[in-house]
Amino acid sequence: MAYSREFKQRTLDYIKQGHRHVEAAKVFDVGVRTLFTWEKKLHEQGHLERK
Repeated sequence: MAYSREFKQRTLDYIKQGHRHVEAAKVFDVGVRTLFTWEKKLHEQGHLERK
């Protein structure tokens, strides 16, 4: 499933607010591993856009 950049940013903002990855995964119905992947991509590439 492809997620929008806005959706990804909302989930990461939720984590930045102090929520745990597991909680964010449940709230937004995505995998915990997916959240870590998005964080890594944002950190390394500076954006959440798809290839």
